Amino acid sequence: MPYAEQEKALVALLDSVTGVVNTADSLEPAARAVMAAVCELTGWPLGHLCVPDDSGEGFVSSGAWVGAVERFTTLREVTARTRFTSGRGIVGKAVATGEPVWSHDVAHDPLFIRAKEEPDLGVGAALAFPIVAAHGVVAVLEFFRPEPAPPDTPLLRVVANLGHQLGRVVDRERSRRALEAGRRRLEEMVETSVEAFVAMDASGRIIGWNAAAERMFSLPREQALGRPLAETIIPPAYRESHREGLGRFLTTGRARILGQRIEVPAHRPDGSEFPVQLAIWAFQDEGQWVFNAFLNDITEYRRAQEVLRAAYERELATVTRLKELDEAKSGFIATVSHELRTPLTTLVGYLEVLIDGDAGPVNDRQDRMLQAMNHNAIRLQHLVEDLLAVNTADAGLLTVNPVLVMAEDVLETALEGMAKISRTRDRPIEVDIDESMGPIEADPVQLSRALRALLSNAVKFSAPGGPVTVRVSSAGDTVSIAVTDTGIGIPADELPHVFDRFYRTRLAADHAVQGIGIGLTIAKDIVEAHGGTLTAVSSPDHGSTFTITLPLSGPVLPKKPGNSHDPST
Repeated sequence: MPYAEQEKALVALLDSVTGVVNTADSLEPAARAVMAAVCELTGWPLGHLCVPDDSGEGFVSSGAWVGAVERFTTLREVTARTRFTSGRGIVGKAVATGEPVWSHDVAHDPLFIRAKEEPDLGVGAALAFPIVAAHGVVAVLEFFRPEPAPPDTPLLRVVANLGHQLGRVVDRERSRRALEAGRRRLEEMVETSVEAFVAMDASGRIIGWNAAAERMFSLPREQALGRPLAETIIPPAYRESHREGLGRFLTTGRARILGQRIEVPAHRPDGSEFPVQLAIWAFQDEGQWVFNAFLNDITEYRRAQEVLRAAYERELATVTRLKELDEAKSGFIATVSHELRTPLTTLVGYLEVLIDGDAGPVNDRQDRMLQAMNHNAIRLQHLVEDLLAVNTADAGLLTVNPVLVMAEDVLETALEGMAKISRTRDRPIEVDIDESMGPIEADPVQLSRALRALLSNAVKFSAPGGPVTVRVSSAGDTVSIAVTDTGIGIPADELPHVFDRFYRTRLAADHAVQGIGIGLTIAKDIVEAHGGTLTAVSSPDHGSTFTITLPLSGPVLPKKPGNSHDPST
């Protein structure tokens, strides 16, 4: 064929292949069309398609032959049982290089391995070129002629181009399959979703309705599809707004609820309405708007909300009432305590006058009566002061005025108030002080009061003759004051509550130990106001230890001369 005619024919071949590539849905029909066109142009009588085997590591015959297949029976049989790995045979070389391969004389070409197996194949020359897709060589086309033939450079250029064009068919098919697989997965997800899925077209008709939507609206899919969405799931009161919103979006592109999760009422065919949570999004499919929505029935959620709201309101009312009662109780205690303070002060004052004999002589019997009255009046005075102290702490008004003071000085003040009761009840108080430690920053009056509360408790709960031990020691930058009794102890289940207001243990009640259960509360409030801690360790029948821990501060202060730790002096 003259060169000009060949060029024209090759251009025509490329044009025809382009048309095939643009319309083909899969590789084999496109490959057959290309093989037929090449055979017709070149006069080569036979074309063949090789494809990857199941392992993906070699190429084998696809069984697709075009042309004078009956003239090449032996070639077809040998090819059917030949496997071409990368670099093996002309097919393998085309795969390995990605370029066309020309065997001008197959009988003398070691690369044409089929001639070694069967010399009489009826083939003189062969041409193979790869079909190259985005991810590599996906197939190889072969062409055969009976006579040897030298390489045709223009033809080689054209078939290389053909291989890449056919690769586009594979790429398109792969993309289509991936898209289809994705669509199926999406449809599966939508269909099996626990949320109702509803789709609507631009005319407002239902085009999507999953199983959850069937259950939610009690309407089968076949009855829902094609129906106007407004008349199907939107309550009558909202239908006109729905139509206006749809029209506004289609006209202007403006939407109020797209891309949001909102709560709206929904409508069933039986006329019942129920609340749903709704999320809508829109997209264009081939130029037409499609609206998708997921819906959740939130009836139970709303009921639970109402139950929780009602429970919260009840709890709030209870808390408010308890707060009012607590405030009333605190006010009552404060009022009563203040009202008792003045007459008690007067009573104690007159009792002291009588006991001292300033109002005249009293006999022994009268003195004992007056002493008992004075003891209980003073006890009542302390109780009133304690009640006022608890009220002050509860109101957040407890204040301390810390100064640098030695712990032993504060302890001595507390011990002075306990000397008489300690002797009277035969509960000796033993003191052990580490005299090398530094001062603490504390309010001596308040801290002494806290220590008196601990000492009073220890004396009350110890058996006659049982000692109460006070140990003052320092460790690092803290000082500890531990008060240990030999009393009845505290059960483990009650120990966490001993600092609660008005709490009395079962053993205290059983042994008729005096008190209303606020001494430890006051002590803890005072210690914590100093930035310290008050802890308790106890077990029944083995006594209790209450430990105050406070930070040390400042240099060692000189010890007062003549200090004594004997509470009886």
